[in-house]
Amino acid sequence: MVRVKDILAWIDDYAPFRYAESWDRCGLQVGDPQARVERVLVALDPGTSSIEEAQRLECQCLVSHHPLIFRPLNTVREDRFPECLVIRALKAGIHLIAAHTNLDASRGGTNELLSEMLSLDSHGPLEVNAAWRSDDRYAGMGRMGVLPEAMSLDRLSRSVQKALGGIDVRVVGRPEQQVELVALCTGSGGGLLERAIEAGADAYVSGDIKYHEAQRAVEAGLGLIDVGHYASEKPIVELLASYLRSRSAEEGLVLDVVAACDESDPFRFYQVGTENREESDG
Repeated sequence: MVRVKDILAWIDDYAPFRYAESWDRCGLQVGDPQARVERVLVALDPGTSSIEEAQRLECQCLVSHHPLIFRPLNTVREDRFPECLVIRALKAGIHLIAAHTNLDASRGGTNELLSEMLSLDSHGPLEVNAAWRSDDRYAGMGRMGVLPEAMSLDRLSRSVQKALGGIDVRVVGRPEQQVELVALCTGSGGGLLERAIEAGADAYVSGDIKYHEAQRAVEAGLGLIDVGHYASEKPIVELLASYLRSRSAEEGLVLDVVAACDESDPFRFYQVGTENREESDG
């Protein structure tokens, strides 16, 4: 019999919660560590779509990358976010676990996974917490790596698009600019932009890049590929689900683990003239 506390322990073995940033909120956010679990849904976000999917699939636990609760709650009201989702999860008997920056900084976490997807010869992290430097599971935040062969920024952008399923990307820099050393950070990577510049990267792949960060990259001659927050981290969902499946099997315990299918990137992209072309085609 699997309990919520077992899932917590397995995640802690894979991506120790002690690696989480001081501002982050990881671990069990809603529920009972002693509760029995037969089916788990793994998702990127603990939003309405994921909770509804967990209910439909009769999951007792939802493991998400992003936490639902970042700040202390002053109230627990159904007419306010995120309290409304806390109440919904409690009513449905769904226990919420978050593995956020601890998973970003772990071996086999979001940053290492993206580095592998881009076929980089890893040269290590962009940022290291000295407290965990000697830990076997610790990989640091962000990654630096060398491409299998030098290529133009335009070609790299198309390669990144393909690796992440044909997503839309925003690019800063000259299309013909040659790239060999690549820095990356999943999620919102603006905070590590200076580290990428200092490290001598030719290009930086991340998400949620702001205007002034883009201008800074232009001045530094750093190519930027903004893949968006969602696309940079979504691949970790299936990897984490696979880990939980294998871990429960190793323990000789029955646990059904499902990767979320209903969630999607909240952003949609429109191209000028697309709507008119669709109307004329119809």
